Formats: sequence, C-alpha cells, structure tokens
Amino acid sequence: ELRALLAAGVAACERAGRAARNGRYRFPVSEAFSSEVVMSCEEILLRVLDIVDEQMPSVYEALFRPAEGWASRQPLNAQGLQPSEPPPPHLEESCGSLRELYMAGELEWSEGEPAINVYTANGFFGAHKDHLALTVLIPLTAPNEDFSAGGTGFWSGNRAVDENPQGPPAVVLTPPLGTALVFGGDVTHAGMPVAAGVRSVFVCSFSSRTPASSDDRVHGLQGGSSVSSQFYG
Repeated sequence: ELRALLAAGVAACERAGRAARNGRYRFPVSEAFSSEVVMSCEEILLRVLDIVDEQMPSVYEALFRPAEGWASRQPLNAQGLQPSEPPPPHLEESCGSLRELYMAGELEWSEGEPAINVYTANGFFGAHKDHLALTVLIPLTAPNEDFSAGGTGFWSGNRAVDENPQGPPAVVLTPPLGTALVFGGDVTHAGMPVAAGVRSVFVCSFSSRTPASSDDRVHGLQGGSSVSSQFYG
C-alpha cells in the first residue's frame, strides 16, 4: 500500500510540469489523485487513528474532547494566539474518539492536507510549527534504501522555541516503512535536506472542527478545499 502511494506521488511529480520548489513537491490527496489513492490514504489514516485511540487515549482526552479547558490545551495558531471558540459540546457524547470525529466530518485540516510530499535530492521543508492539535506523518519511503540523509528534525522546547530556531534540531528521526510519527502543533520541526534519492511522506495535521473553522479547511479527503500558492512553496 505504501509503495503504491509512493508510485502515485512520483507520477504526480512527472505530471506537474513544473520544477520542485526547494526540491519538494506537495500534492493535496483529494485533488491530485484517483479515488483509489484517496481510499487507500483513508484506510491507512484510520488505522493510525485507531492505534492512537487504543494505545494513547490521552491524546483525545487532552486535545480533542470538548470539555472545560479545551481552548487552553490547544497549540497557538499562526498568529500566536490561543483558540477561543471550542467545538460544540454535543460532540463529547456523539464523537468519543479520533475515528468518530473523522467519520463525522468534525475535524479541521491544515491547508491542502491530507497531502503527499515528495522530496528529491537537496529537497527540504524549513523549520515550522503546524499550529493544529495533532500531526500524523507516515513515511512512504525507506531510509538508506530510497534516500540518504533527510528525515524530520525536531527542536525541543515547544512554545519556548519559535519557527526560526537557533542551532540544529535536538533530534532527527527517519522512521522505517510501516510506522508513523505523531506529534503536536506547538513542536517546531523541519524536513531535513535529502542528500540523494527520493523521500516521500503522507502527512496531515488536524484539530477539532469548531464554529470558527474555515469552510475550505473541513473537507479533508472528501475534496472541495482550495490551496494558496504558498502551499506549494
């Protein structure tokens, strides 16, 4: 399944008709790929959500359950502000897990995501924060087999570290195929430069949907979203 998604991503690069920016291509899954690829991405994502629900229930409790104090537990948004409008209280009864929130369409997604990113030689993604409750990053390539160097770098400190960190990351992770990275939106991270080969990931960042959520950020894999030129940069 992961290799099939990689093949779809590489084919999309060939169809793009443009050079990669910073050695990186980004493709919104719902817009760039066939229904078969979309369905495969959904199946894989749901497996990850099930694992998080079963093995890390505190993720839902702390970041998604619409209980008192929800806003204070959310990462800061891109303007450095704490979200103030919580999700509807009824979701606590109707959607008691990440899977249920997903199936009910009660998630807000980062622009253009879920997405498949493809990094070629010298490709990178600069240091940034995702500003949403949770990010799921699933490798589609194997380190030292498909690419060298690369990986995802993380800076320690959460909110104490901004999106222009000084010095190298505290750790660089290159997880194998069949695994996933899961982390919060306050964590500064970067796609480290690929020395050779091709590195690809299936990635999505999301929070609970609220009345303040933009209409074009609530569709996820169902399509209907739009992206700005900055998404590709």
